[in-house]
Amino acid sequence: MADQLDWGSEASEPVKPKRRVPLWAWFCGGGCLLMLVTFVVASVAAVSCAKEMADPDTQWKELEKVVVVETRPEGEIFGMKVPFQDLRVISIQQGMTKIDFMIAGGAQADELRSQFLDPSAEMDLGPLLGNMGRYEPEEIVLSVQGRELRGMRFLTQKPDAAGESQDAAQDENADPAEMDPADAMKLAMRQSTVALDISPEGGTKTVIVQYSHMGSLEKIEDAEVIEFLGHFKLGGGD
Repeated sequence: MADQLDWGSEASEPVKPKRRVPLWAWFCGGGCLLMLVTFVVASVAAVSCAKEMADPDTQWKELEKVVVVETRPEGEIFGMKVPFQDLRVISIQQGMTKIDFMIAGGAQADELRSQFLDPSAEMDLGPLLGNMGRYEPEEIVLSVQGRELRGMRFLTQKPDAAGESQDAAQDENADPAEMDPADAMKLAMRQSTVALDISPEGGTKTVIVQYSHMGSLEKIEDAEVIEFLGHFKLGGGD
């Protein structure tokens, strides 16, 4: 029988009023926006710190502290610890697909889980940032390796704001790192995303994985996300 996640007293809690998603959660887990923040931090940090953020071995070791990695997936990996927060973000870039692992403890863990899994949380950054927000949220549960993983599917722009022609024009083999900065930012603002809670059972950290297609608002199939998670042994880690 599949293991069941224990959500504690969450099921008995009264319905909470709608919240607005904190900006840190999006700047740390929102596709190429993370690259922008990483660049800014690296610009003012010591050279050794910048090297650490882009060092694959360092980032894999950090990820392996909370998730058992059976085979390392392809792609560029980079990460950073958010200053003054018990929060670390590790990202894997696979062409137009971006996977963010958000790892938090303490108060940040509760906030991270509620903001990424609560469909009542709202965000709209307005026209300055391409009307980026969270649209058409859909609660989901995926059966992965005997666990029922709670999550959410959503878009970062309204479908009629981006248009089908923009999705169709994107090259799935394009490399955001080689794009004009303005074009890369446009991609970062237009994403289809699946977020899942893959926190190790009995662990001390909350781990949210955010699987995103940049430059597209097409639905991400469950099978694609499940296939990617096959690189990890869920439920393991410290």
